[in-house]
Amino acid sequence: MGTDDGLVHREVMELQATPAQVREFILTPERILDYYPAPLEGGVFEPGRSIWCRGELGVSMLERVEDERGDDCVVVLVTTAIGLEPPYTPEAIVAATTFTMVEDWALAESPSGTTLTKSWRDVKATGEPPFPLEEVIREAAKGESGTLVERWNEAARA
Repeated sequence: MGTDDGLVHREVMELQATPAQVREFILTPERILDYYPAPLEGGVFEPGRSIWCRGELGVSMLERVEDERGDDCVVVLVTTAIGLEPPYTPEAIVAATTFTMVEDWALAESPSGTTLTKSWRDVKATGEPPFPLEEVIREAAKGESGTLVERWNEAARA
């Protein structure tokens, strides 16, 4: 997992899903849309490697970072573009990037399933954001955890 340098927020969640299920959920558009802000649609660019999710405010590409991952942690680079029109491609999202950040998804087996420690770090804006970006990400992260736990537990039981 990454270092605490650049850490914006960290949440610890208890999930009733196995670590293997959680690892799969991390790069499944439907599972990300479970908690994505104002979700509309999503899709897969490369199975198990990169996906996209679109909400009312923008579209994000989530890409697994191979050189930082391990059995107990999945590291994801999130690239977000605001105001991008379809078709959504990795190249279009990168070209229209508003900001990027890294999410560390640390997984530990627990008696009820998985303890997930999710960290948001290394936020980088292109240009000057019109709002305090790290604060917005921190508040969004706090708000999404309960929904993630509820919906991922439902998905694990299905």
